[in-house]
Amino acid sequence: MKRKVLLLGSVILAIGIFACGRNVTDDVDRQGQPADKGELAELRVAVQQYYISSPVGYIMEHGLDEEFGLKLVPVEYPSGAEQIVDIEKDKYDVATTGAAFLYPLVENKGVVIGEHIRSTGGDAVYARSSSRILDVKGFNPTYPQVYGDLDTVKGCRILMKSNTTQQYLGMKWLESIGVKKGSVKLAYGDFQDTYNRFLDGEGDAVVLSAPYSYMALKEGFKKVADTESLHTEIYEVILATKKAHEEKRESLVRFMKCLLYANEILEADSREKTASGESWYLKQGQSVSKDILEMECKDKILVTRKNYDIEKFGDFEIKYAEYMAAIGNIPPLGLPNVDKNVDWELFREAFETQNRGN
Repeated sequence: MKRKVLLLGSVILAIGIFACGRNVTDDVDRQGQPADKGELAELRVAVQQYYISSPVGYIMEHGLDEEFGLKLVPVEYPSGAEQIVDIEKDKYDVATTGAAFLYPLVENKGVVIGEHIRSTGGDAVYARSSSRILDVKGFNPTYPQVYGDLDTVKGCRILMKSNTTQQYLGMKWLESIGVKKGSVKLAYGDFQDTYNRFLDGEGDAVVLSAPYSYMALKEGFKKVADTESLHTEIYEVILATKKAHEEKRESLVRFMKCLLYANEILEADSREKTASGESWYLKQGQSVSKDILEMECKDKILVTRKNYDIEKFGDFEIKYAEYMAAIGNIPPLGLPNVDKNVDWELFREAFETQNRGN
C-alpha cells in the first residue's frame, strides 16, 4: 500500500538539537594548538533538510567548525529555490545548494566558490508501470537505456520542481527523446509535494530527487531515465552571497577547508557516512530507511582532495548555464556573468592548504 511521506517541524527540531547537542570537545588544531573560542568567526550557512547539507550537520555535531576557527550558524531552507530568493536579504553568508545556484550568478547576486558533492545518481524520471512511455526504449541511440519518444510522451503531465536539478534532468530527458517543452504539460511543486501528488495518482511522469527517487522505486514505479542513462553529471555547490564574498573571504576559505576535511572522514568510512546522513535526516524530522540511505550515500560522492580534479572546477557550472540558455530558461546575455561569478581562487586555496585555523 502506498503511503505518503510526512515531514515534521524541521526548523524547531533542528534548532533545539543544534543548540543542545554541539560537540565542543577536541578543540585542538592539527598542530596541537587549542582553538581560541573567543576568536571564532561566525558564518551563517543556508542548509537544506536533505543529504546535500548532511556534511554541514556532521561538522557542527562534532565541533569541527570550531577547530577551523569558525562558528557555523545553520539557516534552514526547504530547497535551493527558496535559498536564492533570500540571497540579497542578508539572512545567510553561504549556502549548500544545487542547480538553483545558476540564477544568482546570471543576475550577478552570488558567487559559486566550490563544489562539495558529485551526484552519480539519486535524480530520476519515473512513470507508472502501466504507462505507454515504457513501450519505447532507446529511441535515441545515444541514450539506449532511456524510455519514451514523441508519440508516447506527447501530452503527458510531468511533475517536477522548478529551478532545481529536477528541472535540469527533466528537460534533458525530453530533449533526448525529441520532445519539446510545449508538447507536454509541466506541473511544479516542492520535493515532498511532488512525490505525494504522484503517489495519489496525479501526472503521467515525475522527476524526483533523493530520497524520494529511491522511495518511488520501492513503490513499484518504473525508472525511465536518470543521471547515468542521460550521461549527465551534476554537482552540488557552495554558493556565497556577494556581501560575504567581499567581506568574509578568509572565513569562506576556512569553511571549505573544514568541509573538505569532513568529507574526507566520511568518504573513508561508509558506515560513518551513512550514520551521518541518518543523523541529519532525523534532526530535520525525517525518517529515511537504512537501505535508502545506503543507496543515496553510494550515489552521492562527497568531494575530497583525492577524488576531485580541481582543474575542472567551473566546467559543470558553465556547461549547465549554456544548456539552460539553449532551452530558454535564462537569457544568453547572462552567460558572461556565470563565468565571472565562479571564483576559482578561494576553492583552490582551500584545496591546497590542509591545516586547520590559519
